[in-house]
Amino acid sequence: MNTTETICPIPFGKKTIGPGYPVVVIAEIGINHEGDPDACMRLIEAAAKAGVDAVKLQTIKAAENYAPGTESFELFSRSELSEKDTARAFELARELGMECFSTCGDSRSLCFVETLSPAAWKISSGLLTHLPLIREAAATGRTILLSTGMTGMSEIRHAVSAAKDAGASHLGIFQCTSLYPAPPEAMHLRVIGSLAEEFNVPTGLSDHSRGTLAAALGVACGAHMIEKHISLDSSRPGFDHPVSLDPKGFRDLVVAVRTAEAMLGDADKTVVASVGLNASRYLRCLAARRRIPAGKCLEPEDIAVLRVGNGHNGLPPDALHRALGKRVVVDIAPYDPLGADDVEGLYE
Repeated sequence: MNTTETICPIPFGKKTIGPGYPVVVIAEIGINHEGDPDACMRLIEAAAKAGVDAVKLQTIKAAENYAPGTESFELFSRSELSEKDTARAFELARELGMECFSTCGDSRSLCFVETLSPAAWKISSGLLTHLPLIREAAATGRTILLSTGMTGMSEIRHAVSAAKDAGASHLGIFQCTSLYPAPPEAMHLRVIGSLAEEFNVPTGLSDHSRGTLAAALGVACGAHMIEKHISLDSSRPGFDHPVSLDPKGFRDLVVAVRTAEAMLGDADKTVVASVGLNASRYLRCLAARRRIPAGKCLEPEDIAVLRVGNGHNGLPPDALHRALGKRVVVDIAPYDPLGADDVEGLYE
């Protein structure tokens, strides 16, 4: 089943996600700024230079999301941006021509980010079963992008239903594997198509694998959006650095995605002009094996099936038996193509 024709594109700030539009490439900054607002701004600038469409932050109050003493509490406590710096990040991203949005883990964060007019709400894999938060995000009327790295179809259905029941009319879903890094055998890129068929919405890949191959293959599997972590130094320990691309790697990812799009082309099998020129050069046609004088009835010894060169207008090989016994009306030189107008009564 081809669902592309029935999937409706969804708004994403000033951009659009879905069939008929370029794949949206999202650089996930997350908490790779490590709480340093200047590092966050440098990451936004690096993303813009790489040619991405959007950057994504994480706006999460540690005390509202994680129990004290847990690894997550310690990590996010050290990586919170102030509201002022978050607003500055949104402003810089837009100045550089990108959309900006965030994952919000709690109502307080969501209410603040709503004042910044994000391009969408990202519901991370760890929040997909947090249906109250999904309903709250959906009630804003903004596009909802769901990530599915820790859940199966049943939980995804509940999340989609919760969003729709709360008023969401624009949904997108990411295939994701919540392993860091995700090994190749755990990526399951075919799920991108399964999600599109099941939910009839734009789908994509939130990629935690190493390198850029999965992103390009995701496009080949029908992804309308690609999300990947970006880091100023992917060799740094902790946070999301180990599954991130550095600025050069992210430029390579954008090139890989755009190349994959170009290679996919059109589903209709047609002969483009440049290939048509080669066809006229290389496809075989009926040609004179020897000189054939005007008035002669064609015999098998007169005709060969040859490649004759540029721009031939010779009869196709399948016309051989129809041409035999017919009279030629002009002189045909050796190795010249035999055209339809050269043979009397060919199609009578």
